[in-house]
Amino acid sequence: MLLEGRSVLLGVCGGIAAYKACELARLLLREGARVQVVLTPAAAQFVTPLTFAALTNRPAPVDEFAAAAAGGETYSHLELTREIDCFAIVPATANTLAQLAIGSAANLLTACYVACQAPVVIAPAMNARMWRHPAVQANVDSLQRRGHLLVPPGTGELACGDTGAGRLAELTDIFAAIVAACADRPAGPDADEPALAPLPAGDLAGRRIIVTAGGTREYLDPVRFITNASSGRLGLNVVSELARRGARVELLETGIDVDIALEAQLSARETVRTAFDLRAELRRRLPGAAALVMLAAVADYSPAEYRNTKHKKDGSPWVVEFVETPDILAEAAAHREPGQVLVGVSLEDTDWLARGMKKARAKHVDMLLAVELGADLPFGDSRLNCALVDAERELVPAGRRAKAEVARLLGDWLATRLDAAQE
Repeated sequence: MLLEGRSVLLGVCGGIAAYKACELARLLLREGARVQVVLTPAAAQFVTPLTFAALTNRPAPVDEFAAAAAGGETYSHLELTREIDCFAIVPATANTLAQLAIGSAANLLTACYVACQAPVVIAPAMNARMWRHPAVQANVDSLQRRGHLLVPPGTGELACGDTGAGRLAELTDIFAAIVAACADRPAGPDADEPALAPLPAGDLAGRRIIVTAGGTREYLDPVRFITNASSGRLGLNVVSELARRGARVELLETGIDVDIALEAQLSARETVRTAFDLRAELRRRLPGAAALVMLAAVADYSPAEYRNTKHKKDGSPWVVEFVETPDILAEAAAHREPGQVLVGVSLEDTDWLARGMKKARAKHVDMLLAVELGADLPFGDSRLNCALVDAERELVPAGRRAKAEVARLLGDWLATRLDAAQE
């Protein structure tokens, strides 16, 4: 987990985007952080303190004096900021930006800011005209000059119906900023542990690695396609493992769901649909990459003819001719750069180990993950009966393994191979 042992104070201001802070709190908790929420009085009009208390299992104070009268901390703004790793203000309204800029302690949230000595992340959200106002921009400049990490608002349709810059940034960007803000802080007040980094240095540090995941779609007409049952979970496990080891991971996926915390670890992400889309995107991205981990379940066949309009039922059979799709991995091997490492996957129901080695020879790749397709289909399952093989032998013996373990084994092999290729 990216924020294991970290303490984040989440300040919520009064804007329509306040509801998104609920999802951010859940994300931070899921990644191991201890989350304490503090609200402005206006924020409590949009999302109740009880909502945040239920999500974090901690009271979410709004007023310092009310908290003291109820038997809480007398100096809440001091206690709330005493041992935190980051103070994230999401969303930050124009009013709160002005108070932060002048150091006003008009409410509990802004008093926490004045008392805070931890890194501060600010994600503004407001109407586009308000965001462009010179006074707001002057306040933003002032806060940035103090070294605070500002996550600029996105552009698009706003809640009021206007269009422009002002909507809250994507939660993936805000989450990544919080992780980065925690990077140089110890894991606890007296910890001797190494600092956290968004992409921890490791045996794949700085390597640019492309991972493909999910099943391609081969379209017959605008609404119909053939595909397979690939869930993409193995590819996502591999992405997480490679990023944990410091790689700069680029994910090419076929429309699968990607967790917001995982997306924050990616160097790039592109959605491709067909085998031909994937082939074109790989041709663009492969130059300069250290490795390709080809785990996408690419369809073996595609309709020979694509209809530009929906095929109508007319009472007669619809006969469709299929043609083989290109062997994308073999093409990548034929045009690989010196030292570039290629990894693929082989899924077979008979002679699966031997066929995996045969594919490794035929495609001229460095390693294949050979997977047995048995009665219990591996698609979506958390475990695989698999082995790592090259053209001649088993590199890791066959066995039933969790996909997370398979990802770790693949990462081990890839790190060793890339080191050897560099020597």
